Amino acid sequence: MKDYTRIEFKTIDNVTLRGDFFKAASDGVPCIVMTQGLSLLKEHYLQNYARKFVEAGFSCLVYDHRGFGSSDGSPRHETNTMQQAADYHDAITAAMNLSGVDRNRICLWGIGHSGGAAMIAAADEPRVAAIVLNMPFQSGAYDAANFPPDLLQKVWKDREAQTASANPQPTYVALWPTSKANARGEEGERTFLTSEPALDFITRGVEMSNAAGTPWENHFTLQSFFHLSSVEPRHYLPKIDPTKLLYIAAEQDPITGTLEEHRFNFGTVKPGAEFAVVKPDHLATYHGKPFEEMIAVQIDFLKRKFEYGSR
Repeated sequence: MKDYTRIEFKTIDNVTLRGDFFKAASDGVPCIVMTQGLSLLKEHYLQNYARKFVEAGFSCLVYDHRGFGSSDGSPRHETNTMQQAADYHDAITAAMNLSGVDRNRICLWGIGHSGGAAMIAAADEPRVAAIVLNMPFQSGAYDAANFPPDLLQKVWKDREAQTASANPQPTYVALWPTSKANARGEEGERTFLTSEPALDFITRGVEMSNAAGTPWENHFTLQSFFHLSSVEPRHYLPKIDPTKLLYIAAEQDPITGTLEEHRFNFGTVKPGAEFAVVKPDHLATYHGKPFEEMIAVQIDFLKRKFEYGSR
């Protein structure tokens, strides 16, 4: 028996986004608005987070980005961080109107690249009482420095070709490693997210989305890399209300930046925010003991934050 309800809501530009509502046992409780990182779906480990939050007394709205999974939107499999940040605002509106939710106690929650979108959204979102940024995407320049060789040149050629076409179609590339040999750099083109741990991570994740019947494919539009390279979420940090913020960084994080970079970025936040370091690395925190330790930090923060702001 499912422990969640499928919901859908409209964005301001009339795109239907879909997600799962994990409802706490009580009414009048806070709700955490959550979505996944780069190319990932709501079933990719986020249900584990949601169930832990429900056990702690919080409801959760977990949804797919536009163009991914259960949500509508085109082009499919394209990430635009600024668009995802805008969609967060409409997801918050949806959460405020869900059964049993205290509309004055909403948490904006992001992880990895959705953490970058959440960072941008949080800078201009007055309706949330808490903000949790988990190992967030913080810099397009950092991402671009780690793109496969000549990728941005391919992006610009693709843009030129699409604008010249009477029927432009997205060009797709693999984002995650396709085999152990590919992950080790022994065959095929290097993907942006590479390494054997990345392969293990996505393999487990796809098992989860397949079990739920949600489609996922290992491809990503070339123009996504333009969108990623051209945005700097860290520049929005000084605008965030520090009394609402928990910023979590991993001890090791080749995906979003070094611990030193995250500490530096956090230093641009006004006094009053909280910073936590989790071990050992970005992908490892999704399961096992690292996951338990990471979720405990967040639950402690949210209980303190929502009890302070409770009615």
